[in-house]
Amino acid sequence: MTAASHDGAARPGPRLGTGREAEVYEWGDTAVLKLYRPGFGGHRAEAAALRTLDGIAPRLLDVVDHDGRTGLVLERFDGPNILTLLQRQPWRVLALAGELATTHLAVHRIQAPADLPQLRQALADRIHDAGLPPHLRSFAMRMLDGLPDGDRLCHGDYHPGNVLLTADRTAVIDWTAAARGAPEADHARTLLLLRWANPLPGTPLLSRALIATGRCLLARRYTRRYRQGAPPVRQVDSWLVVHAAARLSEGIQDEQSMLTGMLDRAQRVTTR
Repeated sequence: MTAASHDGAARPGPRLGTGREAEVYEWGDTAVLKLYRPGFGGHRAEAAALRTLDGIAPRLLDVVDHDGRTGLVLERFDGPNILTLLQRQPWRVLALAGELATTHLAVHRIQAPADLPQLRQALADRIHDAGLPPHLRSFAMRMLDGLPDGDRLCHGDYHPGNVLLTADRTAVIDWTAAARGAPEADHARTLLLLRWANPLPGTPLLSRALIATGRCLLARRYTRRYRQGAPPVRQVDSWLVVHAAARLSEGIQDEQSMLTGMLDRAQRVTTR
């Protein structure tokens, strides 16, 4: 680990972005520093995942300590993400959905490092933290208990905003939720986000209507292309139920009733 704060060595430049777990800063001309907030440990999973990826993620260049905070020095990748491209060029939705699926398949061909957490355990922890009524928590856990482990690399939050494109390269970013698991589980998380994740607060009504129309087409084409390139994809509906329960732990108020309704309906169908 490289010290980078008090001794006149490398220092971060202007801030480029901010998120719940980390901030991103310039780091010289060809790199960025992803600096984690105190109390967040996602750098461990992210670093482990990035060390296994060749060409489909920014290269991990170093792990540093800056003012008591852990940071990852990453190759700088200046391409737009697929979500931005969809907003600017909606007529490209079919091609971009295909790229989203093709890149996800490439991730799932990689055997996950042994030190990554098991996805099933991570989902179980999130379900227990979701504040569900006892009957729905028990139902979600029963569903999870019937699903398989796996040894493939799973991103954990794969969606168009985390896939960057240039003319000759695609790079997947934000690996803080990386885990070992079944590809179908990671695929199901993406389907949940594509079909039902709420637009960001403040999105205009017209934009919301366009998003609702475009996301159906995006989700259908992504699903078709993914399943054409994957081994038989099984138990996706069960994984969707589990992910709906786990997503409630994220505290997104505008999604609470929709996700709870999904669980209620699934629970009623299984008890008929």
